Amino acid sequence: LYTWTSAITRFQVLLCFFLLQICLALWQAETHHSSCENRGHTKVPRGFSPETRLLDMRGNNFHYIPSNSFPGVAQVISLHLQRCKIVDVEDGAFSGMKGLIYLYLSENDLTSLSPEAFKGLPQLTYLHLEKNRFADFPKGAFKLVPSLLALHLENNAITKLEAGILTGALGLRALYLTGNNIEYISPRALDLVTGLEKLHLGGNKLKEVPTEALSKARNIKDLRLSSNLIRWVGPNAFKPLEGSLKELYLDKMGLEKMSEKSLVGVGPGLRSLFLEGNKLEEVPDFHQLASLEVINLADNPLMCDCPLLPLRLWIEKVNLKVRATCANPPEVKGRKVKDVYVFKGCPGGESLPHKATGSEKQHKRLPRAPISSICRHGRRRFGGCPNQRSR
Repeated sequence: LYTWTSAITRFQVLLCFFLLQICLALWQAETHHSSCENRGHTKVPRGFSPETRLLDMRGNNFHYIPSNSFPGVAQVISLHLQRCKIVDVEDGAFSGMKGLIYLYLSENDLTSLSPEAFKGLPQLTYLHLEKNRFADFPKGAFKLVPSLLALHLENNAITKLEAGILTGALGLRALYLTGNNIEYISPRALDLVTGLEKLHLGGNKLKEVPTEALSKARNIKDLRLSSNLIRWVGPNAFKPLEGSLKELYLDKMGLEKMSEKSLVGVGPGLRSLFLEGNKLEEVPDFHQLASLEVINLADNPLMCDCPLLPLRLWIEKVNLKVRATCANPPEVKGRKVKDVYVFKGCPGGESLPHKATGSEKQHKRLPRAPISSICRHGRRRFGGCPNQRSR
């Protein structure tokens, strides 16, 4: 009797342990979705339908994802593990998930990844690692994911991009690194991803355009450098992207100056240019940007004087809504560049229309006087400053 009682007790304990590993998942047969989110699980549960296509386990307390954590769900296409307090993914954690395309590991506590963490995922295409704790780019972690197209690493603490960081991810098309602390990009960081089309580097600490690194990623269509620390854009900065670049974001950087040749090479294909929220008094000639559809120059202290005439002439020529407002001279502050008359007195400005636009009629018409310049010590002179270039 004692033997039978002991055996039954042991069986009950084992059964309870087994049941604790099973999530009583919400199964949606029509969509093949299994949901086991926000259940407080500390170990990856099992017992899901083998027909599951989307497996949602976000909001648990797994901490670790051991090897072979997902047996019997080979048909899962999308796996959600956000906000699970994960600090480590062991080698082969997802083995057997041969059909997995979307993997969400966002908002966890990962600081590194093993080279074999994603072993057994030949179809993995979209990988989300944003909002973790990576201080270094997880170099080598993508050797076994040949189908990877999009890699999300936004809002981590990565400080640099070194050569070889994307070994194995030869087909990568989109790299999202917004909101890190990147100060340095190796000239060879992008050598292996020649098909890259989207590169988002906004909200980092770059002080210059990474022109050398771009020289091997010549197919980039969408480049975002918003909210970096770039004060000057030099000549040929985007020349490596000649013929491919469609969207360029240079907004909110404190940008003070752009070389007249800074946009050389990108003119024929560029469709969107964002320069708002900078410190630009002048801009390069945009006449070469023949395909431009969107441009934003708002919140720049533009100096509405003769050096800005090419912009005024360009605005007259194109059929675009251009947000560009004068900050100086004081008498035209707050006026739209297209609505002021000062450019009529500049050499080459004679062809500008004489009639005021509707918005211009609301302002007092300025006298047609020689174009003014701001000289040293804030003094204003007409006809230029002695021994000083006009601004």
